Amino acid sequence: MQRVQRAAAVCFIALSGYVCIAAIGMEYYTKLGPGPGFFPFWLGSIMGGLSIVWLIQLFRQSEKSNEGRFLPEKKGVIQIVLILAALAATAVMSVIGFQLTMFLFMVFLLRVLGRSSVWTTLSIALVCSVGVFHLFGRYLDVQLPASSLSMLAALGL
Repeated sequence: MQRVQRAAAVCFIALSGYVCIAAIGMEYYTKLGPGPGFFPFWLGSIMGGLSIVWLIQLFRQSEKSNEGRFLPEKKGVIQIVLILAALAATAVMSVIGFQLTMFLFMVFLLRVLGRSSVWTTLSIALVCSVGVFHLFGRYLDVQLPASSLSMLAALGL
């Protein structure tokens, strides 16, 4: 198990190095503020630093302290497959719009997989779907997909 984690840490270090090198080729700062290379450089640097710390911790641990299965039990595998299926189902976003897709996705994750109460599920899903849509649309000026169905588009979805 520890060999797998060490290999993952090394892969993250390599990925962060690649991100930093690619970011150096972009403009770091413009006259308007941070350029396209600013955030990738710092995110790659932070990821690389944390990966190095992780690798050091793995080498300092004893081999016995981290024994266990690498793959989850059958229930865990089923949950992973269901989450991947839910992510794949978000492909309908261009048809039913971001808000409804996000709402259904959150309801599925919270109610079916998380087993939250109905009221908790509905309130969190509603805040996530509508809140994120308006945050990105109004304040960050990023247009998320609206529904292409006329009935849903008339409702503002």
